[in-house]
Amino acid sequence: MSELTDEGSRLPEFSPADGDSRLPEFSPADGDSRLPEFDPEAVGVRSPAPAERSVRIAAPLKARGARAEVSRLLAGVAGERCVNDALLVVSELISNADRHGGGLREFAAGVEDGHLWLEVADHSEVLPKSGAHDPLVPGGFGWSLVRRLSADARIRPWTAGDGPGKTIVVFLRLE
Repeated sequence: MSELTDEGSRLPEFSPADGDSRLPEFSPADGDSRLPEFDPEAVGVRSPAPAERSVRIAAPLKARGARAEVSRLLAGVAGERCVNDALLVVSELISNADRHGGGLREFAAGVEDGHLWLEVADHSEVLPKSGAHDPLVPGGFGWSLVRRLSADARIRPWTAGDGPGKTIVVFLRLE
């Protein structure tokens, strides 16, 4: 996961057609690395079938709304500690997209194969920073916290063609 510790650097130029593997996508257990297509008609509307256990929402969205969606997804499938960890990760990812990523572009979440996956896309190519911080200075712990609570965390470039950006994908085990 060396791509996650590259402090303050920009994502390299990338085109899915190049076969460039510098920033690999996370592949769910079934081997499909793509999420269901985003339906522009459904912007801001959560997935209609709870059995699907997934949601995709375009900005604007605040951390509170994202936490509510994740709570709904995890109802009955995860314990209190897991839910609390997931809500903390969601808060960090959404607030970091707003503070450091030029604003939230899109949020997606789902429950599959004993994991909660989260995707947060923003408008910046700058990678999150991890590092030692002065404990007396507020802030700066978010990315380390996300990585510690997640089973896996990856960054992939935004390739939708409407400007630069990145998508952070994390998986949390449902225990």
